[in-house]
Amino acid sequence: MDSIKKLEIMVEGWLKPFPHLPANWRKWIGENVWWMTLVGVILSGLAGLAMVGAILTAMSFLGAATSIYGVYVAQSYSSWWVISSIVALIFMVSIVVLTAMAIQPLKSFKKKGWDLLFLTSVIGVVSMVISAVMNLNALNLIPNLISAIISATISMYFLFEIRSQFDKK
Repeated sequence: MDSIKKLEIMVEGWLKPFPHLPANWRKWIGENVWWMTLVGVILSGLAGLAMVGAILTAMSFLGAATSIYGVYVAQSYSSWWVISSIVALIFMVSIVVLTAMAIQPLKSFKKKGWDLLFLTSVIGVVSMVISAVMNLNALNLIPNLISAIISATISMYFLFEIRSQFDKK
């Protein structure tokens, strides 16, 4: 956790020059972040179930195609899609679990809830970068990495805007 604290301090430094939201907006977001997080957990859980279904369907099609056309299908791009989807699913499950763990501390305005949201944002960025690399498409690599940076900046901005509302207990 020490490296997470160092990363938190480093990100705080990067966001220092950004303008702040009005105080009443920050207060509203801080008071309501717990239920927004709950909605996100529910929707992400449903998306995870759909992703499992898509992976299983793709694997069954690959198995059928392999038995019809031979072993070469198993080594195709479709198999790589299944592998990268499983990696994405692992990241998604870890993010959903950590986010769900943050709901109660966020409701109580504890710093632990904020720390868990920060950790999920960091894991989300790592997930986006790994996904961009596993995409195996050089033309999409740079746009995907730029998208990851923009997404990280936005999520960290809002997180650091409400950080002062969560106590250090």
